[in-house]
Amino acid sequence: MSNCGNTQFRGKILQRPTAGECPVCNPDDINPAEDACVCPPLGEPKLLTVAAPVVFDECGINLCRVVDDLNCVFPDVDFEDDDVAAIELKVIDIDFNFDKDDGSKVETLTRRPNCVRVTLENIDVTFAAKVLDSDCKVIDEECFTIKYLPGDADDPYFDDDTNPISVAVDVYAPYGVSYELKRDCTPIISFLGFVEDGCRKDSGNNSIRQGIVAQALAKVVNLDVDSQTAAIGLTIYLKAIYFVQYRIPHKGLCVPPKCIPVDVEAENACLEFVEGDLLEQSIQPLELCCKPKSFEHGCLPVQDPTPSEDCARKR
Repeated sequence: MSNCGNTQFRGKILQRPTAGECPVCNPDDINPAEDACVCPPLGEPKLLTVAAPVVFDECGINLCRVVDDLNCVFPDVDFEDDDVAAIELKVIDIDFNFDKDDGSKVETLTRRPNCVRVTLENIDVTFAAKVLDSDCKVIDEECFTIKYLPGDADDPYFDDDTNPISVAVDVYAPYGVSYELKRDCTPIISFLGFVEDGCRKDSGNNSIRQGIVAQALAKVVNLDVDSQTAAIGLTIYLKAIYFVQYRIPHKGLCVPPKCIPVDVEAENACLEFVEGDLLEQSIQPLELCCKPKSFEHGCLPVQDPTPSEDCARKR
C-alpha cells in the first residue's frame, strides 16, 4: 500500500486490488506498479464499466375517456370561429393517489415473491396540450388534468371496456419496489414525466428512479369541434427498472463540434486558444468489475458458462 503521507488514521485502511505502489515515493523501484491515485491511466479503454437503468419487465395498457367541454379546458380558443383542426397531447404527470383509500396500490404477492401486483385506480393525469389549425399553426397551449379509472361504476365517465373502475397487473420485480417514507413506508410507482423540481408539492418527475416506473403517451382519437368534445386515448407503460453495472465495448470518445467565430481579426494567445481544438478529457476509467463466482437459482446450482476471472491485478 502506498505511504505517500503521514496522515494518522485510527481505523482499518483497505486497499483496492489495483492500487499498486507509488512511484513518486519509491524512486529506487526500477519497475514500480502504477498507482492510479498518482498516475491515472491515459487513453481509451477497450471496455467501460457502466451503471445503467435496466428494464427487467414491462407491459402496457390502453385507456380512453371523453372530455365533454373543451371550452373550459381551452378558454382562449373560439371553437366556432377559430380554425381548430387538431389537439396534440403530452402526458407530463400522473398522480396515482397512493395516500387515498380508493387510490392506486403496489402489493407484494405472498406466493410469488419476485412479482408485485400493481393496481391503478383514481389516477389524475396531467396533459400539456397544443391546439392546432389546419396549417399546423399553434392557436393555444394549456395544461389540464382529468381522471381515469374512476373507482366507481356510477361515475359519468366510467366504461367497463375503455375506462373501467381499476386495472391490476402483475409485474416481475426481483429487486423490490420504491417506498414513500412519509406515508408509512408505502410502496409507490415513480412516474417518468416532464415536471421540474419546485413545480409541484413533492418533487419533479423527469429522472429515472429504481423500482416500478410508469411512462405514458396520449392522443386525441376523436375530436368533435361542433360539440366541443374530444375522446382522449391514454397508453400507460409499467416497468421494473434497476441500476445494474455492465461492461460494454468502448467505440471511442465523442468530441462535440466546436462553434466557429465569424470575422475576428485580432491575434493573441487567447484568440489562438479559442480558435483551436477543444480541450478533452482522456483519463481512462479503472476496470472495476469482478464476475460472480457462483450462480444459484432457488435451491439448485447453475453452471456458469464463463468461469470467474481473478479480480486482483497480477504483479
